Amino acid sequence: MPTISEVLNWGKNALATQNVPLLEAQVLLAHVLGCTRTYLYTWPEKEVPAQALSAYEALIKRREQHEPIAYLVGHKEFWSLSFIVSKDTLIPRADTELLISTVLNNLSLHSQSVVDVGTGCGVIACTLAHCRPNWQLIGLDISEAAMAVAKQNAQQLNLHNVEFIHSCWLESLPKQQYDAIIGNPPYIRENDVHLVHGDLPFEPTIALTAGPSGLEAFSAILSTCSSYLKPAGLVAFEHGYDQGQQVRALLTQFGFNDIQTFVDLAGKERVTLGKKNA
Repeated sequence: MPTISEVLNWGKNALATQNVPLLEAQVLLAHVLGCTRTYLYTWPEKEVPAQALSAYEALIKRREQHEPIAYLVGHKEFWSLSFIVSKDTLIPRADTELLISTVLNNLSLHSQSVVDVGTGCGVIACTLAHCRPNWQLIGLDISEAAMAVAKQNAQQLNLHNVEFIHSCWLESLPKQQYDAIIGNPPYIRENDVHLVHGDLPFEPTIALTAGPSGLEAFSAILSTCSSYLKPAGLVAFEHGYDQGQQVRALLTQFGFNDIQTFVDLAGKERVTLGKKNA
């Protein structure tokens, strides 16, 4: 049987076209062996069992076809937490951390009720529930498969202040008023060239685009959310780097004020919030 060192060398060569072939080879081998990457460094002479080798070769072939690492290993780190992901959910991205920090900085530390629209794997709702145990979070999603993953994440993170409801936008949200309605809705334009590059071809289309303009989801949510918000209630969305002006215009159109946009680490407009008239 080949050693860890030999298997890693083969994996690295197979993934030579990737940006970080050795790192990816290590991540996948650690996954099939159920160990850490540190273990691979420490015991390079250990033999790799035949069953693990077969599983590793299969994962390498899938990665050669550009299938995202997160789907291959079934999880992704976000906000120093580990989230289960599947092909029914988007892969959490660092850009969304700006939405998290924006919400944390613009809501009181005291008890808050927050709705996450289009929750996917639950990364936003669960992260906020983890950071603010005294808040109550509701995650909404039209995909029952995504909802199942979100519930798994809440369970594995031992969160008791978040629940998930199957809903098309806000349709099934209980009729009461909340402190905030937030989300990372689908905002990529239909037929956008980005949809055929990188990880996106593998991710659920319904979570990426809602129509030709890329603004349909924002309009759908904003057209009904005011009645679900307390006076001065907050709305906050992650959006495309070139959509800040359009999202601000939509917030104005639907009667929100105190509108602000925040930029990501690259200086691109990425999160916009507004408040319901008091």
